[in-house]
Amino acid sequence: MIGFETTATIREIGARGDGIASVTVPNGANIIAYVDCVLPGDEVRVALRQKRGDGYGAELIELITRSAPASEPRCSHFQSCGGCALQHLDDAAYRDWKRQKAVIALQRAGIEPDDAENLVGAVEISPPATRRRAGFAVHVSGSGVHVGFHGRFSHTVIDITDCAVLHPGLMAFRDAFATFLRACDLAAAKVVNELFVTLVDNGLDVVIHASAEPGLDMRQDLAELAQDQDLARLSWKVGDAIDEPVAARRTPTVTFEGVVVPVPPGGFLQATHTGEVTLANAIKTALQQIPARHVADLFCGIGSFTFALALGGDRRNVLAVESDPRAVRSLQYAVGQSASPIKVVDRDLFRRPLDRSELSGLDLVLFDPPRAGALAQCENLAVDGPEWVLAVSCNPATFARDIRMLRNGGYEVQEVMPVDQFLWSTHLEMFAVLRRRSPAV
Repeated sequence: MIGFETTATIREIGARGDGIASVTVPNGANIIAYVDCVLPGDEVRVALRQKRGDGYGAELIELITRSAPASEPRCSHFQSCGGCALQHLDDAAYRDWKRQKAVIALQRAGIEPDDAENLVGAVEISPPATRRRAGFAVHVSGSGVHVGFHGRFSHTVIDITDCAVLHPGLMAFRDAFATFLRACDLAAAKVVNELFVTLVDNGLDVVIHASAEPGLDMRQDLAELAQDQDLARLSWKVGDAIDEPVAARRTPTVTFEGVVVPVPPGGFLQATHTGEVTLANAIKTALQQIPARHVADLFCGIGSFTFALALGGDRRNVLAVESDPRAVRSLQYAVGQSASPIKVVDRDLFRRPLDRSELSGLDLVLFDPPRAGALAQCENLAVDGPEWVLAVSCNPATFARDIRMLRNGGYEVQEVMPVDQFLWSTHLEMFAVLRRRSPAV
């Protein structure tokens, strides 16, 4: 099967951004072929290369006919880098593809297709060159230094020299760090595995993941690098150990609703500032129609939406719940400094979701979980949740599962807004407003 060549017609773009075609192989069986960088309707010649899920990944040998408008790639690494799968779609097709991911998620939550179409609004897309956090893979060997991203479905590190998605500040530091590693002793540089860079309000917060502690010379060189690049903070992390600040020149901070919040090393932020503001504004708009005085912000992180809930328009009492102890401490500090009406609780909601007694006094719950979703909490919300729920999700699959759970418990989806902070990738953020149906009289 591997190496078999044939012609095919691409019928659609799949959930992972590759074109899907049906191929008949020599034994007469029909299989699915996944082909990168193609459009629906394309006539192509492909070669099967590797098993992939329920089909085979296929190499594009020849584009025979192209039937739809295409865009020129914005990046020289488009076909090799695994970060972007969809740069070849024209803007209209790309926007529609992203919106359809939200529509399909609602259908999987049990909503009829026509209703799902009506509930999903236009996609809010972050502009190019605005992504403010990135994790760069690092590979150092005798043949050279590579700092970039893994190839699509590959462990190979692509040395990224340009990127149409990342903020220029992140790319500038990537270049400086690659130059730094090339000047280092090879053995010292080889221990570096990954580089995490976050753009905050007052500079860059950098965490280096490595397989061993840095030596004295490396520490001194890193301190000079932090000075030369005007980093806010540079930390070093080995395995699961706590990261160690190597150069803490100033505390990295971000601002939510006018409140300055310290950011812990590698702390989570929304991928783009534009996306964060879009989601916060959507929350504040929803609150204008909801008479909520007591609300909960679950999986709150360092408060991306906590202060919008507490201070957006009318002041509200907010219970903010997060399991990362450093995020909790950062948020507690900011709350104390601002005297905001927020109570911060350190709690693992996967193991201990809010129960009936804790949900009973709330008018509204907002949750913004990791990609795993909020199943345990949604099980309790479905039974004992308040009238209103606001859901934020970065994973359409777990979003669909959680929304289905809430709908089974009596909630109705009022609206859904897709937010694209992951330009030209297959990822999508979603925001939904749900209201519990009134019991039948």
